[in-house]
Amino acid sequence: MDLFAKLERTDGITILCGVTVATGKPSDGKYPFAVMPAQLERDVRKSDYVLLAVHYYSHILARYPREDLELDEFGVGLRRMVAEVIEQGIWPGSDLLRYAGVQDDVRLVKPDEKLEGKGIHAALLRALMADDLDLALEIPDGIDNEVLNLSVIALLQGMTEMLDEPEIELLDKSLRYMRTYVGEGANYASLAAAQNLANRAFREAGGEAV
Repeated sequence: MDLFAKLERTDGITILCGVTVATGKPSDGKYPFAVMPAQLERDVRKSDYVLLAVHYYSHILARYPREDLELDEFGVGLRRMVAEVIEQGIWPGSDLLRYAGVQDDVRLVKPDEKLEGKGIHAALLRALMADDLDLALEIPDGIDNEVLNLSVIALLQGMTEMLDEPEIELLDKSLRYMRTYVGEGANYASLAAAQNLANRAFREAGGEAV
């Protein structure tokens, strides 16, 4: 039973949307990634995918505390890649892999292409009595930090192909607010901080959570 099925059968949990970011063995130096929406028992708002993507970035970034010099290198790299994407702007048809400088490292494939690898599951959810939305993230063993960082850009690129222009613009604005908060020194290296920053950025950008 995958993460989404488990959560849908858990009392007090409502899944708003979910995605699997699948990856496989590198070929010609490129890691293949596929972004696959979860099949849920409810209708999904496209804006919820935006919030999920912002949470995904925030939760991966939370794994890299600044006081750990080795891990902070991955955090610096991830923030740089997302900053490069923001500088170019996220629009329908944007080549975010090129903007982030990972076009030689990542190959985005169709969701129905079978990848002989692993899948990262991410579910945007609301828990009973919780004040705000959060992300459940299931990362298989054996996926290193470099691949995790690449998965963030792959997910953002996948979102540009799943969403309509208003939601893509909302994603762009939300990531810009995230960059501002982190640039101003906001703590991001905890799950609570990741949740707060993502929700705050989404709201400031004009998004409405249910």
